[in-house]
Amino acid sequence: MLIYPSVESLLYYAQSHLLLDDLDVVWARNLILDELKLTDYVQYEVDYEAIESLDRPDTVLAPLVNYAVDNGIITEDKREYFGGKLMNIVCKRPGEIADIFDEQHRKNPVKAFDWLYDYGVKSDYVKLTKIGENIKWEAKGTRGKLEITINTCRPEKNNKDTEAALKATKSGYPACTICKENEGYAHGSQIRQTLRTVPLELGGEEWFWQFSPYAYFNQHGIAVNSEHVPMKVDDSTIVKLFDFIDFMPGYFIGCNAALPRIGGSVLTHDHFQGGAKLMPMHKAGALVKLKNKEYPYIDMCIVDWYNSVLRLACSNREKLIEFAQKVNNAWQDYSDESVGVIAKTSEQHNAVTPIVRKADDKYVIDIILRNNRTTDEYPDGIFHAHPEYHNIKSESIGLIEAMGLFVLPGRLARQTAEIEKYLTKEEKYSEAKLAPDMLCHKNMIERLVKAVGSSKISPVEAKLNIKDEINRVCEEILVNTAVFKPDEQGKAAFLKFLATLDIAEK
Repeated sequence: MLIYPSVESLLYYAQSHLLLDDLDVVWARNLILDELKLTDYVQYEVDYEAIESLDRPDTVLAPLVNYAVDNGIITEDKREYFGGKLMNIVCKRPGEIADIFDEQHRKNPVKAFDWLYDYGVKSDYVKLTKIGENIKWEAKGTRGKLEITINTCRPEKNNKDTEAALKATKSGYPACTICKENEGYAHGSQIRQTLRTVPLELGGEEWFWQFSPYAYFNQHGIAVNSEHVPMKVDDSTIVKLFDFIDFMPGYFIGCNAALPRIGGSVLTHDHFQGGAKLMPMHKAGALVKLKNKEYPYIDMCIVDWYNSVLRLACSNREKLIEFAQKVNNAWQDYSDESVGVIAKTSEQHNAVTPIVRKADDKYVIDIILRNNRTTDEYPDGIFHAHPEYHNIKSESIGLIEAMGLFVLPGRLARQTAEIEKYLTKEEKYSEAKLAPDMLCHKNMIERLVKAVGSSKISPVEAKLNIKDEINRVCEEILVNTAVFKPDEQGKAAFLKFLATLDIAEK
């Protein structure tokens, strides 16, 4: 295999898309040759126009990685590691990226984040091709559309693993998967050679922003505390969320509830999630319009959504922060046993998920009320996905799902293909013949098979039937998470809580 043109293609790609300086080309070439165990070189012409038109490095990077595998330089399982190593040679260093971003941000924050995201894609940190392999569709729900993704990019997590990580003693380097020390790190499952972060100041503290390599939506990323400290949602958290929106008004930013079973997958390190996306919940209107005499200039409503959301909007940043803090603090201690809400037992149960954005020149904060209490009947959480739905989603329902974008485990791609065969009669259903990892779907399969009856349906119809079932389950899961159910009793209980804040129907 003649590899020299591929080396030259990567170098020209880096000059065109990654700001590789002409004076650094020889140096970068020699580092790449060293990685490929080559001691000589012949320079070739390449298809310059084709390379300039690329929006990601796949076609110029793959031949080099294949060469390394074919010639025993790396093993098959080191493809991502080696690709990251080569790309890191031709990328700008973290300090240079931060300087360019800062200069652009002073002129236009939105364009600065656009540039940083594009650089992440072009450097192969944001895995756009793998993201494109995810299975996506929209579901028409009873209270607004839901967006469903079967995510084939990452393994499924569970609540027990998340809770154990929270209790574990901090050790090792980096201390967790989102620490600043991951920038350039490349061991185990953390292949982060081309990760580039930019500094933030939120609430007077040092934070940083990074994009997700396997994003769930456009420009999905996280703002992370530079110190490895546990997640929390207090008065200072709300200030930091507003600080971020002032820094990047084109995004939404949210903080997961900082408790096991209702929070994110990393509770050991304070961080927020956000990006350039109008979530399904953001599009939901008002179920009940509200008012407070002390804050008459704040628009308030219960959102017409599946779970329990209070929306506040105002152009006065400080007053909105002040009132949002009051809501958070009131919820921490609020109990209503008639609807199963108990704020504390031997541990804290009530928490909020605040999400901030700008709309129509106003700050908007959606406050999702959460509770993580368990019972013998619901050991994973009363207000978590109930056990009958764990075959579809058993992980914590964090802020992304709570806002209507469901990220389902990749195993479903294979499992639903198996279920299709039972519906089309390609295979006869038998519980006894179910594979061990299909047993979790037993009830769903039997329900779908019964609905089809003796009819023989097409593969397209089978897919639609399965999607309809998944859509129904996702909607039910969101209702499970509602501390005040979307019915008349729930509405009355919600208003009862709001009355403690002198909030009443308008």
